[in-house]
Amino acid sequence: MKQLAKLEQKLPAALKKAGVPQIAALVLLAVSVFGIGGAKLAGYYSSTMAGFNSGKYSITADLDQRVSAAANVVTVAKKIAGVDQALLTAAEDAVNALGEPLGPADTCAANETLDAAVEALYDAALPLADDTQKDLLSEQHSEFMSRGTILRNSSYNEQAEQFNKDRNAFPASLIGALWGVDEAEYFA
Repeated sequence: MKQLAKLEQKLPAALKKAGVPQIAALVLLAVSVFGIGGAKLAGYYSSTMAGFNSGKYSITADLDQRVSAAANVVTVAKKIAGVDQALLTAAEDAVNALGEPLGPADTCAANETLDAAVEALYDAALPLADDTQKDLLSEQHSEFMSRGTILRNSSYNEQAEQFNKDRNAFPASLIGALWGVDEAEYFA
């Protein structure tokens, strides 16, 4: 206790006034909650979004493989006589639309358009194809469908939902507003 008393005597006069230590403690608390909390919330957002846009198990990685398989279906279908040009164009346009960087919701909508276009093209091309073309179409269509299943079963939306619940709770909602950390967009 004597050592604390000696330290207190060495404090500047401004810090010896009543209320100054309490104000300093409040400032320190605010800095830790809003500063450190904001950095943690921003990191949490980044790790949530990584499930969508980075890594070999992300939605973007699986979608890239799905788009590649769709492009291969289009390439094979172009070589089959009698395939409706409108179906080819629709599938090509859907493939190209996913070449642009999009957010999760827009990517999901473009993926649904791609799904419908490739299914229509596959259904029209398969009966017109020779055996070799049927094998190629079936192989690429199988890969396309498999990647679609993986995308539907992705845990990204659950992660985004948990982040949004946490982000919308107090004080994270206030911290998020101050730091510009928005809700995670759903792949839906």
